[in-house]
Amino acid sequence: MRKQIEKALSKVADTARTGVNTAVDATQDRVGQAGKVVAQGKKPVQKVSKAGLAVNAITFRMSKELIELQSKTTQDSIDNVAKRLRDASRAESLRELLNQQRSILPGTASFYVENAKSAFSIVRGAASELGSVVTSFGKTPATKKAKTVAKKVARKKPVRKAKAKAKTVAKKVSSAVADAGQAS
Repeated sequence: MRKQIEKALSKVADTARTGVNTAVDATQDRVGQAGKVVAQGKKPVQKVSKAGLAVNAITFRMSKELIELQSKTTQDSIDNVAKRLRDASRAESLRELLNQQRSILPGTASFYVENAKSAFSIVRGAASELGSVVTSFGKTPATKKAKTVAKKVARKKPVRKAKAKAKTVAKKVSSAVADAGQAS
């Protein structure tokens, strides 16, 4: 009877060990998979970081150009005021003074118009660059998804069908990304 009890307890212990080992193995697999998922979380962070750096570089360059334009405009304005004062001091009559000042007005107006055009040009260029950063930021996942689908489909079907499927997936993913971008 003792051997039967030992045999039964041995079976229970073996079953328990097998169950524990299976649970440990399954847990290790799940933890390994979780580690891979967590590691993949770096990619979006890196992408956002690169986009942030690109945006900072564009805004810094635009600010620098606008400050330089403002400095040049201020210096040129001071030069123009000094010229007007010198010309005013040399005028021999009120009529000559008014004629001098009137002749300067068209040049002054065009000066400010040109400066405004330069400022708008700087801002327009920066907006275009920012648009390309945002566009490239939104389209990358769709491109990767399309390539992956194309590779998978190409193994099973002819190339034409793979390309068509990839284009369809790319459009869907691209529109989903665009919708997500508009929603946030």
